[in-house]
Amino acid sequence: MGTPPIRHSGDHEGIIGWATGAPGKADVLRRGAWYPVVERTAIEAVVEVDQTRLRVRRDEVLFRSDRPTAWTVVNRTGVMRPTLSGPKVVTTYAVCPDCTGRQEFEGHPETLMCVRCRRAAKVDWGTIY
Repeated sequence: MGTPPIRHSGDHEGIIGWATGAPGKADVLRRGAWYPVVERTAIEAVVEVDQTRLRVRRDEVLFRSDRPTAWTVVNRTGVMRPTLSGPKVVTTYAVCPDCTGRQEFEGHPETLMCVRCRRAAKVDWGTIY
């Protein structure tokens, strides 16, 4: 089993913004990951997820105009189970702003280096999903 491929969503023209799943709404998009928006109407938006276009209701997502540059922090919800690293249950992870890979961490780091794409960025502690 190899390393998951690096995601390249958002590497094209025509992006009019970025979207992530809204807190407390159906998990149409993975929490904490930001996806490029390629269309937007009063009722819905079209986002690109792994080079596939997905139509979502606007009330299920949050929007921003620029691509995120900081890690997004996510608190796990639902049934907690041990991770592959051992019996310790990790309830918080971060999402890389470049490749959208999930990464567990400890403490309250100011920056993180992505184990998938090898890019470092600050951690956004102002918004936790």
